[in-house]
Amino acid sequence: MDRVAAQTLRVLGIVAISIVIIVTGLIFAIATACGVWTSSSTADQSLKLVLGIGCPAILIGGIFLIAKLAKGIARTRRDAYAAVAAGAPVTAIPPHARDFAAEEEPLLHLRIAVGARILLSGAMIVYQHVQPSSSAYYGRQLLVVAVLGFLIYEAPNGFILWRIRERLERFAVLLAVAYAGVSILWTLWNLTVYMRYLRFEHNSQMLATWLMPVAAEIAIVITGWRARTAMPRQADDDSTFAAAGGVAFVYMLIAYVITNLFYRMRPF
Repeated sequence: MDRVAAQTLRVLGIVAISIVIIVTGLIFAIATACGVWTSSSTADQSLKLVLGIGCPAILIGGIFLIAKLAKGIARTRRDAYAAVAAGAPVTAIPPHARDFAAEEEPLLHLRIAVGARILLSGAMIVYQHVQPSSSAYYGRQLLVVAVLGFLIYEAPNGFILWRIRERLERFAVLLAVAYAGVSILWTLWNLTVYMRYLRFEHNSQMLATWLMPVAAEIAIVITGWRARTAMPRQADDDSTFAAAGGVAFVYMLIAYVITNLFYRMRPF
């Protein structure tokens, strides 16, 4: 792996670990504010144990990993400066001219696909919660959890949409493809588990609500890949795409854990 790709992976690793630390700290703070560890708490003992041991362990381990990655970045930079001082040739990526006129159409299509995915998620929440509910209070609690889940799951798409508001940005495009691909696999896996316990003829409408997000994610993958091919290729494209896939997968797991904790605790 070349020096640029290694540095890119270290930086992306620091970003991913920082997200994990921030989310873990948020979970721990919410659990503490909700009195999970008080004597009057009705939370499961296993949940208390997982939060009480897992959150501090993740925080400490994450800080250690960030320090290690930062040390690797500093060491690589020192080696590069030493090579320059010694007169050794430095490997550089030759600049590539970008045709922004040719990127306008892929940029527009990707923005439409990502924006449509966000709007679809919001529309599905509205549709599900305008249905008759047996308990208004229970419905309100679930609505708050659904809105929080919407904000958490669509945060990467919002970041992507903001980064490509004017022109294509390489990491944002690769993240769009990676996050959509992970979302497709995640949705299909959950659909497979769901359909094992419920009969298809009684849940054809529910099946449509599962498949519509998959279609929206496929549109993002297609338009994102077209946008990727419209930009000049760089030496570390493959490693950056792999790192974006890792970040997307870790974020998806974190989002799933957070939304499930909110659903079980419902401190709203």
